[in-house]
Amino acid sequence: MSAAGPTVSETPARNSTRAMLSRGQSFRIRSLPPLEQVRRSVNGILNRWPDAFRAPEDRDRERLAQEMLRRVSEWDWTDITTQRVTSAAVAVFDQERRSRPDLLPVRKFYLSEIATREPGAFLDGMVGVYIDSFAPGADHTRHLAKALVERGADLGARHRRLISALPELFRPDSAPLALARIMRVAEDAYAHLKSIGLNTPHSSGLVREAQRTFFERLAPDLDKAEARQKLFNWLTPVNGPVLQAGAGPAVEALLAPWRDRNPPDTLRNELSEAIIAGWNDPRLHAGGIWTGFDPSLKGVLLRWLTREDMEFFCNVVSLSQDNHMWPPRRDFWLSLHDDGRIDEAWVAFSSDAYRVALNRLRHTSSTSRFARQTAIPDLSLLIMRIGNKIVVDGCHSYKTHIFRDDDPNAPKLYQSRYDAVKIRRISRLSQTHYWSESRKLAVWENWVERHV
Repeated sequence: MSAAGPTVSETPARNSTRAMLSRGQSFRIRSLPPLEQVRRSVNGILNRWPDAFRAPEDRDRERLAQEMLRRVSEWDWTDITTQRVTSAAVAVFDQERRSRPDLLPVRKFYLSEIATREPGAFLDGMVGVYIDSFAPGADHTRHLAKALVERGADLGARHRRLISALPELFRPDSAPLALARIMRVAEDAYAHLKSIGLNTPHSSGLVREAQRTFFERLAPDLDKAEARQKLFNWLTPVNGPVLQAGAGPAVEALLAPWRDRNPPDTLRNELSEAIIAGWNDPRLHAGGIWTGFDPSLKGVLLRWLTREDMEFFCNVVSLSQDNHMWPPRRDFWLSLHDDGRIDEAWVAFSSDAYRVALNRLRHTSSTSRFARQTAIPDLSLLIMRIGNKIVVDGCHSYKTHIFRDDDPNAPKLYQSRYDAVKIRRISRLSQTHYWSESRKLAVWENWVERHV
């Protein structure tokens, strides 16, 4: 037997294996399927069921807190679920109860449970309680953060994703500022915060703190379209509710660049319509963000709305009525406004003009943006405040009427209905619209100038 030969006889099977190897035939390897579908499914589940518990109604919170106090005091855990325990934590740590001395044993119980409870719904739920009840400098926030940071490795997928995006989550002194930086960089802060695990961004205490800095950092650039879009993506998200709590400073920031200058007409109309659609007309609604709103900036918006309503009135009257007497009066009132003379304006349309107006305004608050004139067919009214005078003008041959604003009979602005016949009957100062043929002078315009 030669030294180079095999030491045993080769079998047919061994020959077959060698032949396959010599041909370089590839082995069949089982590969993992693509994971993108799995990731989408997981994200879909997290988005559909965002929380491990449902926050209790305000009316139920004291009862839940007292129940937990009894259970902790008596160490009675019969007929209790994890969801109920976690829901009660919302009440115990909310603004009304989180510092109450009588609930101190319950707060200590929750901190102890965070340290010892196995991973699962309770631990994840307490992260939500921490985020939603977050208040800078508050004892409960510091205590919850200290307890939860020790359990970071045991949290569920949503909160691990959040910690990955926001490592400062459990550092109360730096978390709001870090979150504000994330919001400032994102094109759509609302959508981005949802994607990293903050499923209801507007409602959490942590985000409310961060949004103050977010507004401040956007404010210097809000005369630019890109910054305004970022702000509106947060204030009025496509897939979320309009921000209400804390929105006042943002709306003030939107108006601030135009305190001493006028935006282009298109931008002025876009901003005023967006503000009214989101937070109501301050002329008709005193609450909401308008409580405590900067008076000078509210004045900017009111000035815009006055001009917009006057333009709208003029356009609707021109569309609904073919009358040669109206265009010169339209030009006069608009020029008076541009000179800063008209402080407020309101409109009341005839039936035909009212229908035209509804067709031109399509958002849900359309019917509250103007009034109806019910006494004379085809007559629309423009009601203005000029200094201490109320001025009423109408189309066709209706006279201009002027009242002192302290006259109890003077028409009030922002009513829903007006009677042109009654206004004409109680008026003691009025003027027909006519011109001097010899001087081509609008006599009624001079009359208005003298009396306002």
